[in-house]
Parts: sequence; structure tokens; C-alpha cells
Amino acid sequence: MFCDTEKRQYRKQGFFIVDDAVDPDMLKSLLEAAIRAKKKVRSGDVDLYTHRSEDGEPWAIRGLFAPEMNEPIFAEYLMSDPIMKYTRAFLGTQLQLGGALIFTNPYQADYGFGWHRDFGSKERDGSYQVEMEILHRPQKGLRWHLALVDDYCLQIVPGSHKRYRTAHERRCLLEERHDNIPGQYAVPLKAGQTVFWTGNLIHRGVMKKDVERLTLSGSWSMYSKDGKPGDTDPRLKWMLADNVREFLPKEMRPLYDRWRVLQKG
Repeated sequence: MFCDTEKRQYRKQGFFIVDDAVDPDMLKSLLEAAIRAKKKVRSGDVDLYTHRSEDGEPWAIRGLFAPEMNEPIFAEYLMSDPIMKYTRAFLGTQLQLGGALIFTNPYQADYGFGWHRDFGSKERDGSYQVEMEILHRPQKGLRWHLALVDDYCLQIVPGSHKRYRTAHERRCLLEERHDNIPGQYAVPLKAGQTVFWTGNLIHRGVMKKDVERLTLSGSWSMYSKDGKPGDTDPRLKWMLADNVREFLPKEMRPLYDRWRVLQKG
């Protein structure tokens, strides 16, 4: 059955790498669009929401679906068959819009965001019971990184998505966030390869100023008709603009609507 091997590795290790999650004919266009998007943000022509280093340089670029960015291929990619076959294999067919951003290197200094799990700052020092409850929640989303150029920046601790942290990992998560962790693994991606991975893994990003990084990160979420409205993530408020929906491919608009109706703004 499609994706059985990948699902087993995802459950055991927290990630898997594939070569077929992007149409080869689309890859070059995505790279060209990412280069343009980076130039637009660095020049100040567009800035919907940008994560910046201490020097003010972008290391993560959001707003990829916005008309101001004027790069429709990012939304087209998110709806493409190669990425959708994996999304549906994990989440089913009832989806709502997730997101996309570009991870890229600053030019003035090396940059890294230290070890963490993606469940918020409040839970970083949770008890065994708190952390294990979070780690065992049902999967409601799927995320991935598509390397547009070779990328070795994502570092993970395989298997850490299923267990409580060690004493050394706690120190790295809370205090010495740039120290090394035994068993850490730099995910090796060649251009065109995609890693699907869970943010419950202990992970970090490490970027070099003189090594170009252009990696497209995407996600989809599982739709539930029982979803309750909540405050919009500040990083995503640009998606509330009236002109965003019409810029999306028609087949994406209902999935955007499912996300939009749950936003209090």
C-alpha cells in the first residue's frame, strides 16, 4: 500500500525523505520564485511577515500566498498531486489550509535557532506527564521541507518525538541551546528532495552565511467541522487580508475558507 514504509519510519524515527514529492518540471520555477521572493524581502519591496536575525536579515519568509508577493506558484505547488498524495495518505481527504514559508540564510553572519520542540515556550519545561501528553496527541497536521538547493541545515534527534527528554536534552532545550546532543542527525537533502517530519522531534536549524539555503517549508492541516475559532497566529495575520482568497487557485479557496472561519483576527 502506498506510503506504508514511510509511515512506519515516520512513527519510529519522526521523519522520512522522498524524491517524488515535487514535479520535476515545477522545481526550477519554484527555485526562481524563491530567489525573487528573497530579493523582494531583502530590498524591502515586500514584507508581509519576515523572521529576522539579530542583524535584521531574513532567515524565514512568510506571505508567499499574498498578492503583494505575486508568486502564484507557491500555492500551486501546495495543491499539486505529488505533495497531495502524501498529505492525503497521512491526513485523509478532509483538509484545511496550512501554510508555507521559505527558510534562507542571512549573509552577514551564521545563524541558528537553538534546540526546541514545536509546542510552544510554555511547555518547554513541562513535567513528564505534561510532555508525554503532548507527544501522544493524535496527528492533525503534516509538515515538510522541500530543498530547492542542497540543504543540510535541519538537525534532528531521531526518535525523540516519542519520549521524554534526557537530562542533557533538557539543558540543551532550556539553557545551552546551541550545544550538541548525542545522536543528533543533520538531514541531508539534495535539491528536489523532501523531508516530511514532525515538530515533536527535538530539532534546530543551523545556517551558514556563505552557503545558500532556499528551502520551501509547507504544511496541511486536518479539517474538523467541530473546530473552534481562536486568535490568529500573529505570523499568519497577513492571510486575513481581503485580497488573499482571490489570489489563490480556485481549488484551494474552500480549504482557505475552512481556515479563515476559525480566525478571530
